[in-house]
Amino acid sequence: MSGLEYNFPLEERFKVAENTMAFVFKSSDFTFRAGQYLEVILENMLYPDERGNERHFSIASSPGDKNILMITTRVGGERPLSGFKRTLTEISLGSLVKIKGPRGNFTLHENQAKKAVFLAGGIGITPCRSILKDAAERKLLHQMTLIYSNRNPGSAAFLEDLKKWERENPNFRLFAPMTDTEGYVDADYIKNKIGDLSDTIFYVVGPPAMVQGLTKVLEEIGVSRDEMRFEEFTGY
Repeated sequence: MSGLEYNFPLEERFKVAENTMAFVFKSSDFTFRAGQYLEVILENMLYPDERGNERHFSIASSPGDKNILMITTRVGGERPLSGFKRTLTEISLGSLVKIKGPRGNFTLHENQAKKAVFLAGGIGITPCRSILKDAAERKLLHQMTLIYSNRNPGSAAFLEDLKKWERENPNFRLFAPMTDTEGYVDADYIKNKIGDLSDTIFYVVGPPAMVQGLTKVLEEIGVSRDEMRFEEFTGY
């Protein structure tokens, strides 16, 4: 895989939603495109992990956030915490962490005449946050819509950030359905919120089952695979 190797100190970690934490690294000379991901390597694990000491994380910060890199991950809930995540949540602030990257092509298309629709679920919001923050900071002219599905507001990471950017950016619309009260996003929901589906690139990101399900929904309503971009969050 491509990408350079760095050692950055863990500067900060904080809760961003129920069972979800952000980890901020103090970085320098690290350039990336909004929507890309990096590899985090913990060389001194505090706990064993059968999957090893490396994980991939989408970057949640924007290229405009100078000298910091932020990632976000689930740290509880239904799954037991892995040795990797236990280590990441317990190592001392200031500890050096090996970072490789950037990698990936889940980035905003350049043609500003084409609309962008993001379909994100849960922790899949991280690359979308980076893209939307970058678009607001650079005042891009893309017409963008985010459909961000969660169980409830408490589990929706960065929801207040997204609401703020919607108020500030006339080119951005946010819909945040909660499955506990509104059910899952389906074809009717997408057609109702998006309207005209032509001249649009769809970005689908989240757990594999969600990505596969929404891909089928988009195909059912006439969206070509050529107009879709995917990012699956596996084993996080």
